[in-house]
Amino acid sequence: MKSFDYERHVLALNDVELEKLVRKWADYQVGKKYKSSMRYGGAGDLGRDVIGFYTDQKHEGDWDNYQCKQYGKTLPTDEGMCELGKILYFAHKNNFTVPKNYYFVAPRGINKNLKGWILNPTQLKTNLVNQWDHYCRYKITNKKDEEVCLTYELEQTINSFDFSSVQIIDVDTIVFDSAFRHILVDEFGGDLLSAPDGEVPDMIHDNELIYVNKVLDVYSEYDQVTYSKPEDIIGHDEFEEDFMEQRERFYSTEAFRAFYRDNTVDGVLQTFENEIIKGIKPSLRLRYADSYECMCHVLSEAGKLQPSGKLAIHGRIDVKQGYCHHFANEDLLHWRKKR
Repeated sequence: MKSFDYERHVLALNDVELEKLVRKWADYQVGKKYKSSMRYGGAGDLGRDVIGFYTDQKHEGDWDNYQCKQYGKTLPTDEGMCELGKILYFAHKNNFTVPKNYYFVAPRGINKNLKGWILNPTQLKTNLVNQWDHYCRYKITNKKDEEVCLTYELEQTINSFDFSSVQIIDVDTIVFDSAFRHILVDEFGGDLLSAPDGEVPDMIHDNELIYVNKVLDVYSEYDQVTYSKPEDIIGHDEFEEDFMEQRERFYSTEAFRAFYRDNTVDGVLQTFENEIIKGIKPSLRLRYADSYECMCHVLSEAGKLQPSGKLAIHGRIDVKQGYCHHFANEDLLHWRKKR
């Protein structure tokens, strides 16, 4: 797999482009971590750039804030502390609840001083409170000469915030986080990461029963002997080894599907799967002497398919063959033709 310089691409983004990239990342987490997401950006955002909402209650429930800062250098301490103070001030003003997590998305990193405080949450809180006048008093709002004094009530809001939830997302985090890779691939190009190998459990699991019974039915028709459970083929010269290979194929595809379901943007995996099912249908329609011949031929043809798209180079022969059993498991495929 050729290398791709994602770091250069991320560092070249402007402020708005960085926000849009992070919005894609938040959107990807909808259904997994978040209920919904949105991007503010621009004036009047009250310290919010990209938001991930955990519930339908939106700002009245738990939410995460992604504060995006694209500088030509590390994020300055003054800027970071002011942004943090701003979000807590407007939470105090009941514009929203305090965020569950606060992420500084700063590709070039954080000033050494500020980074040290973030890594020591008690210091971060203490310095925000003790140096409020320096960092925040005259900088929270855009209104000229408006001061935001640290009142007792505002300090209570600050003290209630979990400063350990303040985290840093720099270019290394973006580039090396495997869960972020598919966002970068969709945005800039390059290759997706490879899926892990499948692991075949010793015991037959419930999620295998449909395709397993169809394979056993194939064996039964071929030998004219009823094989009702996998144990019935133990010692069979041909079927015992063949059955093991079928399960290996199934679990290769299981690992492939699970990985790319979580690590591709919408449509990539579905497109790959649609091409596989369309590719094997002509072979399924042919006439065969028996269903065992049908299964073997279709599996062989599946292994030869050359789908298009980003997953093409990752769809190994066993993965493409294993899809046949997944389709059988979903009743999209039957080895024995209905009489």
